[in-house]
Amino acid sequence: MMDLIQANLSTTIWCVVAALVAVGAFAYRSTLEFWLNHWKYTFPVLGKTARLARHGIHGQGGWTDSERTLCGDYNKFISYLSRDEFNKRNAYLAKADDSGRSPTPVWLLALLTVLVIAEGLGFSYLLGSWMAREGSANTHALLMVAIVLVLCVIMVFLTHVAGHQLYRSNLVVRSRRQWKQDKTQERFSSRKVKLDDDQSLDDGEPDYTQVVNRVGTNHSYFMVGVTIAVILIIAVTSTWMRWSNLNAEQTREAMGVSQSADAGNPFATANAIPAELVSSQKAADDRARAEESSSTRSEGAAAFITLAVIFVVTQIVGIFGGFAWGFGGRESRAAWKTTKGFTTFEDYNNYFAPLRAITQSQLENLQKRMADNADISGKTFTKTLRDYVMELRAQSDLDAAPVRAPADTRPAEGAAARPVTPPPAAEVAASATIDELVSEIEGTADLARKKELIYRLDEPVRTQVIAEIKLRKERAEQAKTALESQLDDLFKV
Repeated sequence: MMDLIQANLSTTIWCVVAALVAVGAFAYRSTLEFWLNHWKYTFPVLGKTARLARHGIHGQGGWTDSERTLCGDYNKFISYLSRDEFNKRNAYLAKADDSGRSPTPVWLLALLTVLVIAEGLGFSYLLGSWMAREGSANTHALLMVAIVLVLCVIMVFLTHVAGHQLYRSNLVVRSRRQWKQDKTQERFSSRKVKLDDDQSLDDGEPDYTQVVNRVGTNHSYFMVGVTIAVILIIAVTSTWMRWSNLNAEQTREAMGVSQSADAGNPFATANAIPAELVSSQKAADDRARAEESSSTRSEGAAAFITLAVIFVVTQIVGIFGGFAWGFGGRESRAAWKTTKGFTTFEDYNNYFAPLRAITQSQLENLQKRMADNADISGKTFTKTLRDYVMELRAQSDLDAAPVRAPADTRPAEGAAARPVTPPPAAEVAASATIDELVSEIEGTADLARKKELIYRLDEPVRTQVIAEIKLRKERAEQAKTALESQLDDLFKV
């Protein structure tokens, strides 16, 4: 096995370097993708900014397609949680008892992979040799690699899942024990609280109830038991195989020594040596070989036990990784992901502030290039990233609100307008609700048509509709003011 490693040392080193680079790229993939996107825009002459600058035709809302494209490409890597949204997600983590926790780091998974591979090389070599006893050295090497990879994937997966299950189950068991000791609450869990819910719904309930409202009430140690059983089976089996292999090696060595001694002794078949001397020498040789064999067996046993202990400890580290990292709450990972693990809004905002500044700077650079273009000279470009985010938020809120599409009752183009006979008031009240009437009126673009729809209504319904329109307008203004305040907080205007 060592000969194989030494023969492919350079390849092994390059594989290790490539693996480390891949681990680093995966761990910081979000930042890496942002800078790759930025490099794609800023590349001289052939960059995307240079290509977008050739198109500066204003479209809907005063935006150009080039500006929208740039903002959209950069905006994918920037988060805009408001202070209230940020605090709500941190409140979810706190009530799920997941504050301060984070997903299992990539470096730990990589370290566990290396440890499992290093520990399993010897055992895999023995197992591969046994599986293909008549095979060549290359066959044994391929089998060894395959067994190591399978062993690594299985053990890293099992230990991580077992550690996570152990943490979550202990959380539920602890909460249940507190509930039984309390004896004041009839129900263990009061409701199922989601991430988007108001996190103050269960403020008046005990801490253990708040935990299980977000974690759940069921628990199990099944995967923990399976993992422990697999660890013990592999440890015992690998130790037994190594011990059996040592016994076989000693047997072959003993047979080889006996045959070589007889072949090199010219008096072995003659009666030239007295029997007393022969028996005395044979007893001395046998005693020396027995002592050597006993010493070798003792050293081998100590080495095999040490290897088994190392394997078990390595798997315990893997279980600890799953226990110490990860989340118990159903949506805690999503909460952590959106907050980037920051505990204060200021730290969260400071993390994204440089990315927003880079995006705004690149947008201004694009606008300057478009303004200098001879085909579109004289045009002004004043849109900002803040404007883009505000319109995006407003559109998202509009899409989320259910709006009833109004029926198109306008006369066909070129046709004479016919007087509309208003239906009886009772029929209007029965056929449409206030919300539907308001949605129909607000969905009409023509001002005269809006007035006509309102005039058709009887006085009580008209009064309610006008009041609802005013209320919606006030809510829209309040939402706009709140959104501007949130963006001011984010962009620090």
